[in-house]
Amino acid sequence: MLVLKKNGSYQEFDMEKIKKSIDNCRCKVDCYMNEGDIRALANQFKEIFLQVTKDNIHTSSYEIRGIVYHVLMENGFKNVAKSYMDLC
Repeated sequence: MLVLKKNGSYQEFDMEKIKKSIDNCRCKVDCYMNEGDIRALANQFKEIFLQVTKDNIHTSSYEIRGIVYHVLMENGFKNVAKSYMDLC
C-alpha cells in the first residue's frame, strides 16, 4: 500500500516505522514499554488500519497518524500519544 506523505510524495507503507515511531515517542516521555507492548500496540494498529483502508491502494500519513493516536490513547498512553502528535 502506498502512503501519501505531507509533502505530496508517495512511499510504501512500512509497519516497522509505526513500531519505531511509538518507541521513539515513549523514550521522549520516559514511558516504560517492552518489545511485547510495542508489538501489541502495532498489531492493534494493524487491525484497525486494515478495517479502515480495506481494498484501498493508497492511504495518507494523516490517516495513519490518527489511528496510531487512537490506539495509544485507548491503551492509556496519553503522554506517548501527545509526544507522537508533536513529532508528526
